[in-house]
Amino acid sequence: MPADLESLCSTGRQLFRQGKHAESIKVFQEALKADPDRTDVHDAVATAYFIVRQYDKAIEHFTRVTHLRPKDAKAYVNLGAVYNRKEEFSKAADFLKKAISRDGNSVEAYYNLGIAYRGLKQPAMAINSYKEAIKINPRMLDAMQNLGNTYLEMNNIKGAIEQYKKALEINPDFERAQRGLARAEEVQNQAKVSHNPFGRLVELNLVKQAKANVRLKRMEPEERIADRQFIRRAMIESQGLCQQIFEHLRDTLEEDLTQLNRGVQLSQKEVHKSIFDTKDKFQASFQKFQNLRSQMQRLTKDLQAYEAGLKESG
Repeated sequence: MPADLESLCSTGRQLFRQGKHAESIKVFQEALKADPDRTDVHDAVATAYFIVRQYDKAIEHFTRVTHLRPKDAKAYVNLGAVYNRKEEFSKAADFLKKAISRDGNSVEAYYNLGIAYRGLKQPAMAINSYKEAIKINPRMLDAMQNLGNTYLEMNNIKGAIEQYKKALEINPDFERAQRGLARAEEVQNQAKVSHNPFGRLVELNLVKQAKANVRLKRMEPEERIADRQFIRRAMIESQGLCQQIFEHLRDTLEEDLTQLNRGVQLSQKEVHKSIFDTKDKFQASFQKFQNLRSQMQRLTKDLQAYEAGLKESG
Protein backbone atom coordinates (compact mmCIF):
# COMPACT_ATOMS: atom_id res chain seq x y z
CA MET A 1 0.00 0.00 0.00
CA PRO A 2 1.35 3.47 -0.84
CA ALA A 3 2.85 5.18 2.17
CA ASP A 4 2.45 8.89 1.40
CA LEU A 5 -0.75 10.77 2.12
CA GLU A 6 -1.70 11.83 -1.41
CA SER A 7 -1.24 8.31 -2.74
CA LEU A 8 -3.48 6.99 0.02
CA CYS A 9 -6.16 9.57 -0.81
CA SER A 10 -5.93 8.78 -4.52
CA THR A 11 -6.18 5.04 -3.88
CA GLY A 12 -9.14 5.50 -1.55
CA ARG A 13 -11.02 7.59 -4.12
CA GLN A 14 -10.31 5.05 -6.85
CA LEU A 15 -11.64 2.19 -4.70
CA PHE A 16 -14.70 4.27 -3.87
CA ARG A 17 -15.44 4.93 -7.56
CA GLN A 18 -15.12 1.20 -8.22
CA GLY A 19 -17.79 0.52 -5.61
CA LYS A 20 -15.30 -1.10 -3.23
CA HIS A 21 -16.48 0.94 -0.29
CA ALA A 22 -15.23 -1.28 2.53
CA GLU A 23 -11.75 -1.29 1.00
CA SER A 24 -11.85 2.48 0.49
CA ILE A 25 -12.72 2.97 4.16
CA LYS A 26 -9.58 1.12 5.24
CA VAL A 27 -7.41 3.27 2.98
CA PHE A 28 -9.06 6.53 4.09
CA GLN A 29 -8.53 5.53 7.73
CA GLU A 30 -4.82 5.10 7.01
CA ALA A 31 -4.79 8.55 5.44
CA LEU A 32 -6.39 10.03 8.56
CA LYS A 33 -3.62 8.54 10.69
CA ALA A 34 -1.21 10.62 8.63
CA ASP A 35 -3.39 13.76 8.83
CA PRO A 36 -6.29 13.61 11.34
CA ASP A 37 -7.56 17.05 10.28
CA ARG A 38 -7.89 16.35 6.57
CA THR A 39 -11.53 17.39 5.99
CA ASP A 40 -11.88 15.95 2.49
CA VAL A 41 -10.83 12.54 3.81
CA HIS A 42 -13.27 12.72 6.73
CA ASP A 43 -15.98 13.63 4.21
CA ALA A 44 -15.00 10.76 1.89
CA VAL A 45 -14.84 8.09 4.59
CA ALA A 46 -18.13 9.31 6.08
CA THR A 47 -19.78 8.99 2.67
CA ALA A 48 -18.44 5.46 2.32
CA TYR A 49 -19.74 4.55 5.78
CA PHE A 50 -23.13 5.99 4.81
CA ILE A 51 -23.30 3.82 1.70
CA VAL A 52 -22.49 0.64 3.65
CA ARG A 53 -25.09 1.70 6.25
CA GLN A 54 -22.70 2.21 9.15
CA TYR A 55 -24.54 5.39 10.04
CA ASP A 56 -22.98 6.04 13.45
CA LYS A 57 -19.50 5.97 11.88
CA ALA A 58 -20.71 8.33 9.15
CA ILE A 59 -22.05 10.70 11.81
CA GLU A 60 -18.72 10.61 13.65
CA HIS A 61 -16.76 11.76 10.60
CA PHE A 62 -19.33 14.28 9.30
CA THR A 63 -19.39 15.79 12.81
CA ARG A 64 -15.61 16.09 12.68
CA VAL A 65 -15.96 18.06 9.45
CA THR A 66 -18.37 20.51 11.13
CA HIS A 67 -15.75 21.11 13.84
CA LEU A 68 -13.02 21.69 11.26
CA ARG A 69 -15.23 23.78 8.94
CA PRO A 70 -17.97 25.25 11.15
CA LYS A 71 -19.16 27.72 8.50
CA ASP A 72 -19.50 25.11 5.75
CA ALA A 73 -23.12 24.05 5.18
CA LYS A 74 -22.35 20.80 3.36
CA ALA A 75 -21.38 18.74 6.42
CA TYR A 76 -24.55 19.81 8.24
CA VAL A 77 -26.59 18.73 5.21
CA ASN A 78 -24.83 15.38 5.27
CA LEU A 79 -25.53 14.94 8.98
CA GLY A 80 -29.19 15.74 8.36
CA ALA A 81 -29.32 13.14 5.59
CA VAL A 82 -27.80 10.48 7.85
CA TYR A 83 -30.22 11.20 10.68
CA ASN A 84 -33.09 11.06 8.18
CA ARG A 85 -31.90 7.60 7.15
CA LYS A 86 -31.82 6.61 10.84
CA GLU A 87 -35.37 8.03 11.14
CA GLU A 88 -34.20 10.42 13.85
CA PHE A 89 -36.07 13.23 12.17
CA SER A 90 -35.90 15.81 14.95
CA LYS A 91 -32.08 15.69 14.99
CA ALA A 92 -32.08 15.77 11.19
CA ALA A 93 -34.20 18.92 11.15
CA ASP A 94 -31.90 20.65 13.66
CA PHE A 95 -28.79 20.03 11.55
CA LEU A 96 -30.53 20.97 8.30
CA LYS A 97 -31.67 24.28 9.78
CA LYS A 98 -28.04 24.94 10.73
CA ALA A 99 -27.08 24.20 7.13
CA ILE A 100 -29.67 26.68 5.83
CA SER A 101 -28.47 29.34 8.28
CA ARG A 102 -25.02 28.98 6.67
CA ASP A 103 -26.24 28.70 3.08
CA GLY A 104 -29.77 29.87 2.33
CA ASN A 105 -29.50 28.54 -1.22
CA SER A 106 -28.65 24.95 -0.31
CA VAL A 107 -31.15 22.95 -2.33
CA GLU A 108 -30.06 19.70 -0.65
CA ALA A 109 -30.67 21.21 2.79
CA TYR A 110 -34.25 22.20 1.93
CA TYR A 111 -34.91 18.86 0.21
CA ASN A 112 -33.70 16.84 3.21
CA LEU A 113 -35.55 19.17 5.57
CA GLY A 114 -38.73 18.26 3.68
CA ILE A 115 -37.99 14.59 4.36
CA ALA A 116 -37.42 15.35 8.05
CA TYR A 117 -40.67 17.31 8.42
CA ARG A 118 -42.57 14.58 6.61
CA GLY A 119 -41.11 12.08 9.07
CA LEU A 120 -42.16 14.35 11.94
CA LYS A 121 -45.77 14.32 10.68
CA GLN A 122 -45.59 18.02 9.79
CA PRO A 123 -46.76 17.98 6.15
CA ALA A 124 -47.30 21.72 5.99
CA MET A 125 -43.63 22.35 6.77
CA ALA A 126 -42.57 19.54 4.43
CA ILE A 127 -44.51 21.14 1.58
CA ASN A 128 -42.83 24.47 2.15
CA SER A 129 -39.35 22.90 2.30
CA TYR A 130 -39.83 21.00 -0.96
CA LYS A 131 -41.14 24.15 -2.62
CA GLU A 132 -38.06 26.07 -1.48
CA ALA A 133 -35.84 23.36 -2.98
CA ILE A 134 -37.71 23.58 -6.28
CA LYS A 135 -37.49 27.37 -6.23
CA ILE A 136 -33.71 27.11 -6.02
CA ASN A 137 -33.51 24.29 -8.56
CA PRO A 138 -36.62 24.16 -10.80
CA ARG A 139 -35.42 20.87 -12.31
CA MET A 140 -35.05 18.93 -9.05
CA LEU A 141 -37.11 15.86 -9.86
CA ASP A 142 -36.83 14.22 -6.42
CA ALA A 143 -38.24 17.33 -4.73
CA MET A 144 -41.16 17.41 -7.20
CA GLN A 145 -41.79 13.71 -6.61
CA ASN A 146 -41.76 14.06 -2.82
CA LEU A 147 -43.92 17.19 -2.97
CA GLY A 148 -46.41 15.25 -5.07
CA ASN A 149 -46.36 12.39 -2.56
CA THR A 150 -47.01 14.79 0.31
CA TYR A 151 -49.92 16.39 -1.54
CA LEU A 152 -51.32 12.92 -2.26
CA GLU A 153 -51.09 11.97 1.41
CA MET A 154 -53.06 15.12 2.25
CA ASN A 155 -55.66 14.27 -0.43
CA ASN A 156 -54.70 17.36 -2.41
CA ILE A 157 -55.03 15.37 -5.62
CA LYS A 158 -54.84 18.35 -7.95
CA GLY A 159 -51.56 19.51 -6.39
CA ALA A 160 -50.12 15.99 -6.54
CA ILE A 161 -50.98 15.53 -10.22
CA GLU A 162 -49.47 18.91 -11.05
CA GLN A 163 -46.14 18.03 -9.43
CA TYR A 164 -45.91 14.58 -11.01
CA LYS A 165 -46.64 16.07 -14.44
CA LYS A 166 -43.99 18.76 -13.97
CA ALA A 167 -41.43 16.08 -13.15
CA LEU A 168 -42.45 14.04 -16.19
CA GLU A 169 -42.18 17.08 -18.47
CA ILE A 170 -38.51 17.23 -17.53
CA ASN A 171 -37.96 13.47 -17.63
CA PRO A 172 -40.75 11.39 -19.22
CA ASP A 173 -38.99 8.19 -18.09
CA PHE A 174 -39.02 9.09 -14.38
CA GLU A 175 -40.68 5.91 -13.09
CA ARG A 176 -41.50 7.09 -9.57
CA ALA A 177 -43.35 10.09 -10.97
CA GLN A 178 -45.16 7.81 -13.43
CA ARG A 179 -46.31 5.58 -10.57
CA GLY A 180 -47.31 8.58 -8.46
CA LEU A 181 -49.30 10.10 -11.31
CA ALA A 182 -51.09 6.79 -11.88
CA ARG A 183 -52.04 6.59 -8.19
CA ALA A 184 -53.24 10.19 -8.10
CA GLU A 185 -55.31 9.86 -11.27
CA GLU A 186 -56.87 6.66 -9.94
CA VAL A 187 -57.95 8.47 -6.77
CA GLN A 188 -59.24 11.35 -8.87
CA ASN A 189 -61.24 9.02 -11.10
CA GLN A 190 -62.76 7.27 -8.11
CA ALA A 191 -63.90 10.65 -6.79
CA LYS A 192 -65.70 11.72 -9.96
CA VAL A 193 -69.46 11.85 -9.95
CA SER A 194 -71.15 9.00 -11.81
CA HIS A 195 -73.90 10.19 -14.15
CA ASN A 196 -76.93 8.38 -15.52
CA PRO A 197 -76.19 6.98 -19.01
CA PHE A 198 -78.75 9.43 -20.47
CA GLY A 199 -76.77 12.35 -19.04
CA ARG A 200 -79.68 13.83 -17.09
CA LEU A 201 -80.07 12.04 -13.79
CA VAL A 202 -77.47 11.87 -11.04
CA GLU A 203 -77.44 9.34 -8.24
CA LEU A 204 -77.34 11.47 -5.07
CA ASN A 205 -75.66 8.81 -2.97
CA LEU A 206 -72.74 8.72 -5.44
CA VAL A 207 -72.52 12.52 -5.41
CA LYS A 208 -72.25 12.46 -1.64
CA GLN A 209 -69.62 9.75 -1.84
CA ALA A 210 -67.66 11.74 -4.42
CA LYS A 211 -67.71 14.80 -2.20
CA ALA A 212 -66.46 12.70 0.67
CA ASN A 213 -63.63 11.34 -1.47
CA VAL A 214 -62.34 14.76 -2.50
CA ARG A 215 -62.45 16.17 1.01
CA LEU A 216 -59.00 16.90 2.37
CA LYS A 217 -57.62 14.41 4.81
CA ARG A 218 -58.24 15.09 8.47
CA MET A 219 -55.14 15.20 10.61
CA GLU A 220 -54.41 12.09 12.62
CA PRO A 221 -54.00 12.46 16.41
CA GLU A 222 -50.22 12.01 16.19
CA GLU A 223 -50.09 14.73 13.50
CA ARG A 224 -52.05 17.10 15.73
CA ILE A 225 -49.68 16.36 18.61
CA ALA A 226 -46.64 17.00 16.37
CA ASP A 227 -48.15 20.30 15.20
CA ARG A 228 -48.90 21.42 18.75
CA GLN A 229 -45.37 20.49 19.85
CA PHE A 230 -43.88 22.45 16.93
CA ILE A 231 -45.92 25.56 17.78
CA ARG A 232 -45.14 25.24 21.49
CA ARG A 233 -41.38 24.93 20.84
CA ALA A 234 -41.52 27.87 18.46
CA MET A 235 -43.32 30.10 20.96
CA ILE A 236 -40.95 29.17 23.81
CA GLU A 237 -37.95 29.85 21.57
CA SER A 238 -39.48 33.12 20.39
CA GLN A 239 -40.10 34.27 23.95
CA GLY A 240 -36.54 33.40 24.96
CA LEU A 241 -35.03 35.22 21.98
CA CYS A 242 -37.13 38.34 22.62
CA GLN A 243 -35.96 38.36 26.22
CA GLN A 244 -32.30 37.98 25.18
CA ILE A 245 -32.59 40.77 22.62
CA PHE A 246 -34.26 43.10 25.12
CA GLU A 247 -31.68 42.42 27.84
CA HIS A 248 -28.79 42.78 25.39
CA LEU A 249 -30.06 46.12 24.12
CA ARG A 250 -30.69 47.36 27.65
CA ASP A 251 -27.58 46.09 29.42
CA THR A 252 -24.87 46.05 26.76
CA LEU A 253 -25.49 48.01 23.59
CA GLU A 254 -26.96 50.99 25.44
CA GLU A 255 -23.83 51.23 27.61
CA ASP A 256 -21.53 50.88 24.57
CA LEU A 257 -23.39 53.63 22.69
CA THR A 258 -23.22 55.88 25.73
CA GLN A 259 -19.44 55.46 25.89
CA LEU A 260 -19.12 56.23 22.18
CA ASN A 261 -21.25 59.35 22.56
CA ARG A 262 -19.11 60.53 25.47
CA GLY A 263 -16.06 60.12 23.30
CA VAL A 264 -17.39 62.65 20.80
CA GLN A 265 -17.18 65.38 23.46
CA LEU A 266 -13.48 64.75 24.13
CA SER A 267 -10.45 66.28 22.44
CA GLN A 268 -9.32 64.79 19.12
CA LYS A 269 -6.51 62.84 20.78
CA GLU A 270 -8.79 61.60 23.52
CA VAL A 271 -11.49 60.73 20.95
CA HIS A 272 -9.11 58.43 19.08
CA LYS A 273 -8.10 56.70 22.31
CA SER A 274 -11.73 56.36 23.45
CA ILE A 275 -12.88 54.90 20.15
CA PHE A 276 -9.88 52.55 20.02
CA ASP A 277 -10.69 51.28 23.52
CA THR A 278 -14.40 50.77 22.89
CA LYS A 279 -14.72 49.80 19.22
CA ASP A 280 -13.88 46.11 19.67
CA LYS A 281 -16.32 45.78 22.55
CA PHE A 282 -19.02 47.58 20.60
CA GLN A 283 -18.45 45.46 17.49
CA ALA A 284 -18.69 42.26 19.52
CA SER A 285 -21.89 43.47 21.18
CA PHE A 286 -23.39 44.49 17.88
CA GLN A 287 -22.46 41.15 16.32
CA LYS A 288 -24.26 39.34 19.15
CA PHE A 289 -27.31 41.49 18.47
CA GLN A 290 -27.12 40.60 14.77
CA ASN A 291 -26.91 36.90 15.62
CA LEU A 292 -29.94 37.12 17.91
CA ARG A 293 -31.85 39.01 15.25
CA SER A 294 -30.95 36.37 12.62
CA GLN A 295 -32.26 33.62 14.91
CA MET A 296 -35.48 35.56 15.39
CA GLN A 297 -35.84 36.07 11.63
CA ARG A 298 -35.28 32.35 11.05
CA LEU A 299 -37.92 31.46 13.63
CA THR A 300 -40.38 33.95 12.13
CA LYS A 301 -39.75 32.49 8.69
CA ASP A 302 -40.41 28.97 10.03
CA LEU A 303 -43.75 30.08 11.51
CA GLN A 304 -44.72 31.86 8.29
CA ALA A 305 -43.77 28.75 6.30
CA TYR A 306 -45.83 26.63 8.67
CA GLU A 307 -48.89 28.84 8.15
CA ALA A 308 -48.38 28.88 4.36
CA GLY A 309 -47.99 25.13 4.31
CA LEU A 310 -51.20 24.65 6.26
CA LYS A 311 -53.09 26.75 3.70
CA GLU A 312 -51.45 24.81 0.89
CA SER A 313 -52.26 21.40 2.35
CA GLY A 314 -55.63 22.24 3.85
